[in-house]
Amino acid sequence: MKKSNKSLVTMMVAMFMVIILIAGCSNGNIAVNQPNTTNENSTPSNNEQPGVEQPAVEEVKLDNPNITILYHTSKEQYEENKAGNPAAYDALWETVPQFEENYGGKVNVIAVPWGDQKSTLISMVNAGDQVDVAQANDQNFPVYPLKKMVQPLDDYIDFTDPLWNEAVTNAFKFGGKPYAIGTDATPIVIYYNKTLFENDGVKTPAEYVAEGNWTWETFRETANEMTHDDQFGFGWWDFGYALMVGSNGKTLLSYNDDGSITTNYDSENIKQAIQFTQDALLKDKFIDGSKEGDYFFAEFKNGKLAMSAEYGLGGFNAFKSDYEIDFVQVPVGPLGTAGAGLGGLSGWSIPTVAKNPHGAAEFIRMMSVNASEVANTANVSLYGQEKVEALNELSKSILFAPIGVEQYWDANGQVIAGIKEGTPVGTFSAVAKNILEEGIKITQTQ
Repeated sequence: MKKSNKSLVTMMVAMFMVIILIAGCSNGNIAVNQPNTTNENSTPSNNEQPGVEQPAVEEVKLDNPNITILYHTSKEQYEENKAGNPAAYDALWETVPQFEENYGGKVNVIAVPWGDQKSTLISMVNAGDQVDVAQANDQNFPVYPLKKMVQPLDDYIDFTDPLWNEAVTNAFKFGGKPYAIGTDATPIVIYYNKTLFENDGVKTPAEYVAEGNWTWETFRETANEMTHDDQFGFGWWDFGYALMVGSNGKTLLSYNDDGSITTNYDSENIKQAIQFTQDALLKDKFIDGSKEGDYFFAEFKNGKLAMSAEYGLGGFNAFKSDYEIDFVQVPVGPLGTAGAGLGGLSGWSIPTVAKNPHGAAEFIRMMSVNASEVANTANVSLYGQEKVEALNELSKSILFAPIGVEQYWDANGQVIAGIKEGTPVGTFSAVAKNILEEGIKITQTQ
């Protein structure tokens, strides 16, 4: 399938901004620079466990204070970014001098462009070169654990520490073992134009949430009511298909405790999500089927779209206009759990060639504490404690599965085309399942 730069498919591959700024950031959610969290589209932004008080940590003593890190941003790039905006903050680079001062060692950072991260780590591991810390994201998993590029973290990380986001831990498990850890988790939420709802006299999503009745059905009713003239009820990348999948209790891929990888295209959860999206587009028509790509940003800001979606607090900037806007969680599907849904995650791994895994674990912990504190302080200052705590709670229930398997995009393309063309869901979901199963076999054997 040919991938457009403005489609959901490619945006899922897209990396984070090289640096996300603490002030004047484009996405509205204050975020420290972290690895790619994007398992979907739009402008991702970190949620860094805001509102979580970190407990006092016992002093750690390291026999070896020297570590090597593979990272996507060089010190020179970061200094250039800070020169342009003094509020820029990169958690890794700000932690390096702190770690060196605390432990008296040397942190060696190998800067490699984002797109070369996976191939570089594979080459270094195969050559036996030291790498103690590497970035984990949806593109390099499951290849990293499958090919034994990284190791389980059970011996180095206290997973009961509330600092760590459980959704991140679960997302990067392979064969029942955790291969990455992190705090970086940002739920995707529904943004709505409160002014339009008030003008139309329609019950708002927040009112449904307060009643405990924010479901696919009430979402559909609301979107239909808000569709009239040249105004549509909802719009997002690829008609919101991925949102519906995430809110109905399944991910497209499952990484099982026995080490197997399976696709869920034939599950009722996924087929219901696809059918709901197709009906929204072709039957209810509360989505503008004549437009694709990122059209929804302008439409929402111009008062032509009642609801859309965005990562975390990012919608307050992405959809900034003269209208009053707010957000709620994604509506729950018939097989889903309220509050659970799609989002972006990333974490940190310890490669199998690490010479100092204990030092790596301590650096990851120290960096994550710094990231959480900075993000929390800035977000609360801009948006208030209530909104930050709401997102923090949703971040614990993100459904996320790495998509770094062969032919993932081909399978996804079959689904998007089938939704648009009105093909029976069972027909194209079966085709997508076969494509992805073949891709899984290739990934496991190559």
